[in-house]
Amino acid sequence: MNKERIKDLILDSREQLGKRRFVQRDIHLDYQFLVDTGKIAAIVGPRRSGKSVLLLQVQKETKTPPEQCVWIDFSEIPWSDFGPEDWETLWRASLELGAGDHPLFLLDEIQECPDFEAGLKYLQNRRARIFVTGSNAEVFSEGLATTIRGKVLPYDLFPLSFVEFLRFKGVSYPENLSTREKAERSTLMDEYLSWGGFPEVVLADREDLKRNLIDSYWDVMLFRDVIERHRLKNFALVEKILRKILLSFTKEGSINRWYNDLKSQGFKTGKDSLYEYLGYFEKALFVHTIPNAAAGAGIRKVYLVDNGLYQKAKDRTDRGKLWENLCFVDLLRSGKRPRFWKTQEGEIDFVTDDELIQVTTELTSENRAREEQPFKAALPFFPAHRTRILELP
Repeated sequence: MNKERIKDLILDSREQLGKRRFVQRDIHLDYQFLVDTGKIAAIVGPRRSGKSVLLLQVQKETKTPPEQCVWIDFSEIPWSDFGPEDWETLWRASLELGAGDHPLFLLDEIQECPDFEAGLKYLQNRRARIFVTGSNAEVFSEGLATTIRGKVLPYDLFPLSFVEFLRFKGVSYPENLSTREKAERSTLMDEYLSWGGFPEVVLADREDLKRNLIDSYWDVMLFRDVIERHRLKNFALVEKILRKILLSFTKEGSINRWYNDLKSQGFKTGKDSLYEYLGYFEKALFVHTIPNAAAGAGIRKVYLVDNGLYQKAKDRTDRGKLWENLCFVDLLRSGKRPRFWKTQEGEIDFVTDDELIQVTTELTSENRAREEQPFKAALPFFPAHRTRILELP
């Protein structure tokens, strides 16, 4: 790209930096450690989870003036011609625009830039501060990790937690809630439970608008992050598998059953291909699967990265499933990587490194024994684990 064109784009983005506002996200970025070690911060999360806006928070929290920032969204058309040969030009353009000796590079959707790894290394060698975001787990695990091994510090960003959801709504509650405040908070929890925490969806004030936004997220994920990225040709099959994933939400996803169902409908595919397709949806960061801690490899439970995505299924809403999925994402958000545990003796919803967790919408005298019984069966296998039951507030 021409240097003058790059300078114009940088100036345009700086102007936007000065105008845009954001709501604080609860993610801790180790700024001083990043400066001391010179590492690249890689913020990974699904599309539309707020990664671009988080870069505004980075600019504010690092107290970096806009004139020292280089903010690029590689998913935008003006940057589509940017190639490996342009990184040196980008660096020179930033210096000519007064970015200083240690400019702040905020590089959004880096996976859209071809062969970006060498460019990041080029900037890093010049002591630039670098924050990148991406919407594909594969890029960061197999790209950055191998090419700039040991020089990247990853952070996961998820859609809004309930605390962040309330903040986006402009609502705060005292520690001791009145009867009215409890009812108000319960109504907001119902909205969050059903529609999830994608920031744009939270801010939308009509259900038809919320649904249109969620449909658009699925379309981008399906076509750009799955079909186009992996060069898949059988669109109808991919959409069928997506439907299977949605209907397996919080359940054990059986590839054998999917294979038999698809075969009966005339689709030609192998079981290995189905595993690959499920993996593609996981890499797009919209789906997570977890193994059975009692069985190792094999059947896995399927979860969505946000409850709002379940609206795409157009299925009957099940509060128990929605609450379980919400609890799962909260565990991911806290840095845990849960599994489930299932044997003939019982089933535990989530097993972490130190806890056995059951999930229920309401804990009563009638169901308490049923919820606690699996703990007795599982504790001999996890003797150091604490037990906990998560009840819908």
